[in-house]
Amino acid sequence: MTTKRFKGGYTGRILRVNLSDSSCSIEPLDEAVAEKFIGGSGYAAWIIYRETPMDVEPLSPYNKLIFMTGPLTGTITPSAGRYTVCALSPLTGIWAESHSAGYWGPELKFAGFDGVIVEGKADKPVYLWIHEDGCEIRDAKGLWGLDTYECEDALKKELEPGVKVACIGPAGERLVRYANIINDRGRAAGRCGLGAVMGSKNLKAIAVKGSVRNIPAAEEARLSSYIRRLYVTIRSHPTVQIYSSYGTDGIMEMMYEYGDVPIKHFTQGVWDGIKKISGEAMSKSILKRNWACFRCPIACGRIVEVKEGPYKTEEGMGPEYETVASLGALCLIDDLEALAKANELCNRYGIDTITTGVSIAFLMECCDRGLISREVDGLEIRWGDPDLLIELIKRIAFREGIGTLLSEGVRRMSKQIGGEAERIAMHVKGLEIPMHDPRAFKGMGLQYATSHRGACHLRGEVFLIEQGERIPDLGIHERVYRFDLESKPRIVKTMQDWHDVLDSLILCKFTFIPPAAVAAILSMVTGRRITVKALMEIGERIYNLKRVICVKRGVRAKDDRLPERLLKEPLKEGGAAGQIVELDKMLPEYYRLRGWRSDGVPSRERLKQLGLEEVAEDLYGCAAGS
Repeated sequence: MTTKRFKGGYTGRILRVNLSDSSCSIEPLDEAVAEKFIGGSGYAAWIIYRETPMDVEPLSPYNKLIFMTGPLTGTITPSAGRYTVCALSPLTGIWAESHSAGYWGPELKFAGFDGVIVEGKADKPVYLWIHEDGCEIRDAKGLWGLDTYECEDALKKELEPGVKVACIGPAGERLVRYANIINDRGRAAGRCGLGAVMGSKNLKAIAVKGSVRNIPAAEEARLSSYIRRLYVTIRSHPTVQIYSSYGTDGIMEMMYEYGDVPIKHFTQGVWDGIKKISGEAMSKSILKRNWACFRCPIACGRIVEVKEGPYKTEEGMGPEYETVASLGALCLIDDLEALAKANELCNRYGIDTITTGVSIAFLMECCDRGLISREVDGLEIRWGDPDLLIELIKRIAFREGIGTLLSEGVRRMSKQIGGEAERIAMHVKGLEIPMHDPRAFKGMGLQYATSHRGACHLRGEVFLIEQGERIPDLGIHERVYRFDLESKPRIVKTMQDWHDVLDSLILCKFTFIPPAAVAAILSMVTGRRITVKALMEIGERIYNLKRVICVKRGVRAKDDRLPERLLKEPLKEGGAAGQIVELDKMLPEYYRLRGWRSDGVPSRERLKQLGLEEVAEDLYGCAAGS
């Protein structure tokens, strides 16, 4: 492949695959759309808005599944090795995006494609083999039923050395609503159930191999010099130092002191098991070495191994903070070896560890309250039992017995169980609350409530600001008290808009690159000068477009809510003792700043101001926006 194909960070090509008629075609990247939405989840949102019927069932052939990179993917930019997967979610029913790192995203660019649009449904299991000449739809009969590690190994053996694989496991094949997509033997596009969308299309895997090793920038020499200086800024960030030393689980004990780590299904403020499941404990026991994604100077990944005993694992990806907290603290399990095994099984089977942990903890509390029998399918449902955790993970992945109920996620579980269950179900818009308790950081409560994919810590990471982080480039100059309410609507909006920029570039959020530096990097890559102010307008445009997709799927202000527990039930002990989330005191100002109506619908005027005239006319010309 000649580098002449690349232009300012983009390859200029989108691959479109229709599984229903077994056709593949290559179409040009729309430069006007890229200018307005950058790439990644922004570009994907525009395609889904334009092409996916908004009344479609997410597991039907008419739901488009889009894999996208951004203009920074595969360049020499630090930690620009991510890709995004977008569709309508089978778990929440609304906008879905999930992001993964590793090496698959850059390889797609190296093969000459900015993204892949998957349509329709194959009449039998297939996989895609993407290379610089295009794409082949191949029989996956021999792969169907394999776990994700086995599938990746089989395709590497069948195809050629260096191939990168993104695939689903048994959970995706069985349409578990929070099935995920795994690449690089443990990197996950984890949330929203996009592995189930792959499974619904009989698509087992996408294998990719390119012929170049770097996506050139418009100003490559200048960019190289700039990035060499930037490494000092990245490595000096305190959180980066923690991640480099102990992985993402390195923050466990610190966040526990804030009262941020959810314990016993968000009902307990203190627990003596925290030290046993921390990143430091991992480094002293099962850690083999660090692991880095494409061009990453941090290497927050942990390669672990449990060499013997009932929880023996192979040497592979260790659990991240969210996994350790959801399968550990949330379920009162402090056995790190068992959590490593549980993480390996979730990766092999292809299920989201956050939703898995929240669903199991929800089941445990339902048993405590007598809403469901404690004796189920020969199992005794009780807290703190690592063997039970591992057995339930298996049953979820294969939809066996009680696993069938658990595989639906807590919103559907609560409706099926009925009664008090709906009150204690910990989700927003159907997506389970992640492992940051917003009673410890009030802004996170507002972020969860208004996130376009449901409860999500990565659609803003406001807790960093509430810990004292300042970002002058975004107008955040002063330290913010975590229990303050007045400052939070502006900060939440600002951080949400900025994170939609990062998710469209696509850039890892763990590098903490200052926004002015991000704008400089993008300018050097594309050859077009862009400012932070212009990027923030694009971020707001993307955020509003995703909100409109949710609105057209029925979302209104009534859905921008938190579980009652977080609004009315303070913890008695711990770093957030006595606190609740006063959401109603923050939400009206947030809507005002966003230019949304009181019912949570973006106003016609704001959409037009953001250059979304077509969207404004569509929304206000239909019943959903009237």
